[in-house]
Amino acid sequence: MPFADLLGQETARERLRQMVASGRVPQALLLAGPQGVGKTRAALLLAAALSCSAKNRGEGDSCGRCPTCIQIERRRYPDLLLIEPEKLQIKIEQIRQLQDFISLAPVAGKQRIVIIQNAHLLNLVAVNALLKTLEEPKTSVFFVLISHCHELLPATMLSRCLLFPFVVLARTALVQILSQHEGARDFSPADQAEAAAWAAGSVVRALFFLVPENRQWGRGFVEKFASLPQGSIRQALELAEAASAFEFTSELFFIIRNFLHDAILWAEGVEVEAEVGWQHEIACFACLGRLKLVSLRRELDLIENDLAVNINLKLALEAFFTGIISV
Repeated sequence: MPFADLLGQETARERLRQMVASGRVPQALLLAGPQGVGKTRAALLLAAALSCSAKNRGEGDSCGRCPTCIQIERRRYPDLLLIEPEKLQIKIEQIRQLQDFISLAPVAGKQRIVIIQNAHLLNLVAVNALLKTLEEPKTSVFFVLISHCHELLPATMLSRCLLFPFVVLARTALVQILSQHEGARDFSPADQAEAAAWAAGSVVRALFFLVPENRQWGRGFVEKFASLPQGSIRQALELAEAASAFEFTSELFFIIRNFLHDAILWAEGVEVEAEVGWQHEIACFACLGRLKLVSLRRELDLIENDLAVNINLKLALEAFFTGIISV
């Protein structure tokens, strides 16, 4: 698991390697950036670089072959704890588990490493408990927080972490990652290239769009969504019903968000070269005007945020879609 495995994030990769080589790794890091661009991968690579029994400390990297590296790759290393949200939040019980974990001496190495996925989903009680832990860190413990919405974290939490920004993956890097990914081996290079075009720099979404049926659904949805300004109430309600029944809600919002983004640019006079070929659709949709499009984008963000409190998605989309229809 050497840092060279982190593709498309050269700046972050080199900073991490240099910190390990110099022995100056902060005890709390925040890896922030879009979903699916390698943040979790980077956290595991850092854990390997810190723990590898065969590494060359002067190079600040891991060997990727020793038992420690293999265990970390499989997420079974005894001195590594990964915390993930449960039902869209990280709870106090999980932070207590973390505190118990770091209270013990390392088993296999010289330090213990805690990785917290989607740290912005820490609930208030969990945040306060974690803050107390970060205020008095042990020298043998490293924390790596991961978030694609780090602005939602309290300022007190941000002040205790060194921020590592991650960028959207370039399309060429994304295609390269897919060509090496175990989950993409059964798909042709043409499928991989098309999936990368849909994914907007995210490996997770590229894997979703590798499936031809998912791309077909996306194209069909965009065609119907783009026709709403000239459509009828019935069309809006039917589309809301179909969209709310779609299993992959995050991808649904991703498609709408990207489409609105391109439409806003078009309304501002920027001729967008949409990689998935929806130029005609966004040109027609941009007739709503910039102010209306920006308003729709904000409304979409509110609906997506409200998903955490179990709103009725079908009713929310009905209101959203009917609001697009030109009177």
